[in-house]
Amino acid sequence: MNYYVLFCQSLKIEKLYQTFNLKKDTEAFIPKMEKYIRSKDKIIIQSMFPGYLFIKTNMDQTEFDTLLLLMKEERDGVIRELKKEDVSALTKEEIKLLDILLNQQYILVMSKGYKVNGRTKIIEGPLKQLEEYIVAVDKKSHEAVLNIEFLNKKLKAGIEMQNNEV
Repeated sequence: MNYYVLFCQSLKIEKLYQTFNLKKDTEAFIPKMEKYIRSKDKIIIQSMFPGYLFIKTNMDQTEFDTLLLLMKEERDGVIRELKKEDVSALTKEEIKLLDILLNQQYILVMSKGYKVNGRTKIIEGPLKQLEEYIVAVDKKSHEAVLNIEFLNKKLKAGIEMQNNEV
C-alpha cells in the first residue's frame, strides 16, 4: 500500500476528498487531531496538516501520476503533489508513524500522562509508543512536541497531564 500526499486549496479539499473516495482503488483521508481549546475549556477536532490530502492506494508512482493527469477538472483544487526525488509516496517509516498515531477514523486522539523525574510518562493513548520522542509538554495548551519531523515540521500531539502517578 502506498500513501501519496497532495497539497490542495483549503476550500476545495473536502470536494477532492469525496472525489478520490469515489474512485476505484483509492482511499482519501485528512489526518485530524484532538486539540484542547483553553478559552472554551473543551476539545475540538482539527486538521493535523491543513491543506494536505492523503491518498492510500496500491498504485505505484507512475500509475498515480497518470490517474491525476486523467482527472482533469475533477482535480481542480490540487496545487501540487508532494514529492521527494520524483517519489511522492510516504516512506515505510512515515506510514508506520501514521499507523501508530491515527485511529480508524484517522484522528490523533489525546494521550494521557504525567511527569516523573522531569520526563513525561504516557499511560494511555497513541503517544505511549513514542514516549522517548517527547521533547516538550505545554500543560496549558495540552500539547506535546515530538522530536519527529513530518511534512517538514515538528509533530505536535494532544496530551492531558495528570498531577501524579496513576
